[in-house]
Amino acid sequence: MAKSPPSHQIRKSHILWLIGLLIVILSSMRLLWVEVFPDQQQVTIKKGYLDLREWDAEEGGILLLDGEWEFYPMQWLLDGSGQDASGGPKPPKLIAVPGGWNQALHGNGKASPYGFASYRLRILVNPEEKLNYSIRVPSVRSSSELYVNGRLLAESGRVADTKEAYTAKNLPYSASFTADGNGVIELVIQAANYVDSRSSGIARSIKLGSEEAVAKEMKLSVSMQTLGAVIFLMHSVYALILFLLGNREKRLLYFSLLTLCVTLSSILSTDEKLFHQFIYISSDWDFRLSNAAFMIGCYALLECTNHRELSYWNRVHPVYAVTILGTAGITLFLAPPQVIMLFPVYFLLGCVTAVITIIAITKTIMKGIKDHLLLLFSMVALVHHFLWALFLRESALSVAHYPFDLILSMGCLAAVWFKGYFKMHANTKEIAATLQRVNDHKDQFLANTSHEFKNPLHSMLNMSQSVLNRERPLLQDRSVKELETILTVGRRLTLILNDLMDVMSLRDGNPRLQKKAVSIQPIVTGVMDMLQFNAEVKSVSIVNQIPEDFPPVLADENRMIQVVFNLLHNAVKYTNEGYISIQAFTEDDRAYIAIADTGIGMDETMLKRLFLPYEQASASETMIEGGFGLGLSISKQLIELHRGTLEVASVPGEGSRFTFSLKLAGFETEEVQRDSNSNGPPTLPSMPMQDTIGAGLQKEEIFPPAAIQGALPERRSNRPTLLIIDDDPVNLQVLEAILPPDEYEVTMATSGKEALAVLDAKEWDLVISDIMMPQMSGYELTRRIRERFTLTELPVLLLTARSQPKDIQSGFLAGANDYVTKPVEALEIRSRIEALTTIKQTVREQLRLEAAWLQAQIQPHFLFNALNAVTALSDVDLDKMRNLLEEFSNFLRYKFRFQDTAGLVPIEEELSLVRSYLYIEQVRFEERLQVVWEVDDCGALQIPFLSIQPLVENAIRHGVMKHTYGGTIHIRISVHAAHAEITVQDDGIGMEEAQLQRILERTANHQSGVGLINTDQRLKRHFGTGLHIQSRLGEGTRVTFHARI
Repeated sequence: MAKSPPSHQIRKSHILWLIGLLIVILSSMRLLWVEVFPDQQQVTIKKGYLDLREWDAEEGGILLLDGEWEFYPMQWLLDGSGQDASGGPKPPKLIAVPGGWNQALHGNGKASPYGFASYRLRILVNPEEKLNYSIRVPSVRSSSELYVNGRLLAESGRVADTKEAYTAKNLPYSASFTADGNGVIELVIQAANYVDSRSSGIARSIKLGSEEAVAKEMKLSVSMQTLGAVIFLMHSVYALILFLLGNREKRLLYFSLLTLCVTLSSILSTDEKLFHQFIYISSDWDFRLSNAAFMIGCYALLECTNHRELSYWNRVHPVYAVTILGTAGITLFLAPPQVIMLFPVYFLLGCVTAVITIIAITKTIMKGIKDHLLLLFSMVALVHHFLWALFLRESALSVAHYPFDLILSMGCLAAVWFKGYFKMHANTKEIAATLQRVNDHKDQFLANTSHEFKNPLHSMLNMSQSVLNRERPLLQDRSVKELETILTVGRRLTLILNDLMDVMSLRDGNPRLQKKAVSIQPIVTGVMDMLQFNAEVKSVSIVNQIPEDFPPVLADENRMIQVVFNLLHNAVKYTNEGYISIQAFTEDDRAYIAIADTGIGMDETMLKRLFLPYEQASASETMIEGGFGLGLSISKQLIELHRGTLEVASVPGEGSRFTFSLKLAGFETEEVQRDSNSNGPPTLPSMPMQDTIGAGLQKEEIFPPAAIQGALPERRSNRPTLLIIDDDPVNLQVLEAILPPDEYEVTMATSGKEALAVLDAKEWDLVISDIMMPQMSGYELTRRIRERFTLTELPVLLLTARSQPKDIQSGFLAGANDYVTKPVEALEIRSRIEALTTIKQTVREQLRLEAAWLQAQIQPHFLFNALNAVTALSDVDLDKMRNLLEEFSNFLRYKFRFQDTAGLVPIEEELSLVRSYLYIEQVRFEERLQVVWEVDDCGALQIPFLSIQPLVENAIRHGVMKHTYGGTIHIRISVHAAHAEITVQDDGIGMEEAQLQRILERTANHQSGVGLINTDQRLKRHFGTGLHIQSRLGEGTRVTFHARI
């Protein structure tokens, strides 16, 4: 049994059959066109004569005047009046028309296109036929004038025998005339060319026929060119419109550009050059535009394909794009001779475009013949058009303009776009329907989940409330506070569950409301109590400006609580500082309640989607996270159910104002009766008012201010000191519960700004910060900390509700040591705190040991020099020897006081050590070492031990003593209001910039400079800032640090 051929072979054979069939159809149409439109005949012209006396002009159609014309190089036969221009022409040459004059113009084997000449042809016609004849001159490079029987009938440009008097213009033209009485028609064409470096003279066949035949042929050609131009232009316009209307497919834009370039090329360079009939441009710009349009069209054609799928082409494409677009741009600024020099480049780029386009389209077609049939037709029609154009040019055939191949090609391409657009539209509708179904399922799931959560949540709340009421006298204050926090968080969760259940209830229909006369003032007061603590934590004041005697409104009391809570909670959430005001006024039979804030405001884009479900400002814009984005949507629907309106006005950076309206209670009779008689769905489920208001516990009961801003009482001296930052007080409360005060010394802050303010208050072992905070995010806070402390000097642990890789990466790039995903688990966060504080304590112990080592270290040469000085002075000056021994003894005594290495000492002790050290060194170096003291009254100022002496020792050893003549040490202590500035300055050899940058860097192979590095890190540990070193090579060094008073 024979096997069926593989499917891919069948597809290939189908492709070949389709291509062959289309080529046959297109070629048949071409041949038919050549045969029918129009009937053009070629005649043989010899030695400048043509005998047409046997020719019937009325039946004979149009003749192509090809053959041997008389040629008069570098001379005019006639002047503008038709008189002999030279007093008798020289013997003529014979030249083939159409064709260039390059070889015949100057003779002597010299070929040049530049110059002027005259053509002459004598035609004999039947003198008895009194007909009007017409002649059509399509192209003479690059200016010409036509004389018939000595009369100037037409011209293009201005011919002249000098370049200065000459004007180039090569446009087709026609002229009508009659033969003289003897049936003679003398044609003289005088031409000049000084700009076109190609072959000059009569470039295309001149046509002769009856006036009616030539006019008919011209009309047909103009009509076809106009038809093609209009169709191409329409394609360009609608493709651009489709792109601008929202289908941002770049290939649509390139298709529009392609058809525009085809249109421009068609009306600039084809037979009739229609562009010049509407707009006058010079010959130079005609030449530039047509060639630039060709280059841009090639680029646009390639961009309409999937050429980027060709892997090898992707590396070459950027070079190709720059080359072809650069060539098009350069073309616009070149003169015609220079443009002609670029023709090989045009040809090469055109060939590259054609090859890559064919490969890309073929590859696309091979993916599925059925889906890309139109693309196949377009490519075949386009190739067919260019092959025929090449054939007609080389064969010198002259036919009327034939636009249908290009029209078919562009039409098929347009159909491809239309097909893609409609397919995309259908896919979009299908996706929209799917998304709507998913959205409905999501809402149903959330509503069902809320129902399931509500019962156990209420059970937890009731049991917690019972325990609190029953056991309050027996519980510690901390336990009472934590139970109250559980109740507050649980009631807030109840409000969120109510919103989730309302989504489906509101979507299902118009639920009945239990309307009655409700006073707005106490509702606002109750909701303010719920949110007062959140507002005060953020330095936001809430002002209730509704008068106590404000008239009641007709509303469902529970729903009004929900609306006011949502609006006021939204205002508190997006207001970082300032105030929130609640106002009310009446107008006619309605009450208007307005809630205005001084928050971040909203732009027009946000306002348009503000009341859509699940919409809220993105965390990346506001650095505020949390919520479902349902509150405002539900509030608007609830207000509209009360036959009111909810409107908003907002200015970014200035704040927002929400205003809703309700009917006053005095006008409720008819409306309450109508609502009571309605058979709508049951009332929306809601939490009772007393439970909702009860969620707003007093600030003192929930979270005392001391718990936020003050550190917990000290229980153990070695507890890690933690600085925790979060804008949500509930999160702070949870962290406080996780980190017991007997194990951790915790200080809390509610903003990055507040954290930076207390950063220098003490030495911190760890900073724990939330990421999403208003005004200053956790990322920015971490960056600010890293400007002063390294990863080991002050670790940072970030808390994030999002665990996306980009969020975690942003934290590490900002300088964080680690992160924990919220909600935090006690074991995880305590383990990470233990790891990070251990790092800090290890670094602290290293610094302590280094300081002890520095304290105990005495350079041998220093000891030997001091003893040698004592020995020498014993023979010379006993008093000076005794002073030296006292200072040396004082120096040793301070050096070996190990109990001071970890903390601060009075500055006088450090200065006493420095004075003893300097006395010993001055005895040794005598006049080579000068010391200048400028010390203010320091009072009780304390600094780390061995913080000034290593700086002085470094200045002597590596600074002034590097000079043979020594130098001067300046020790300056300036006392200011909050700090003292200590400076050690020398006029020694100084340092280069590279050395200065490395001097405080601790590296694995660091063998020296431990004193400076250790001093810098200990200063940062105690005061938050280290050493500031300035130095210039050859001028000296200045070292400064600040100590808090």
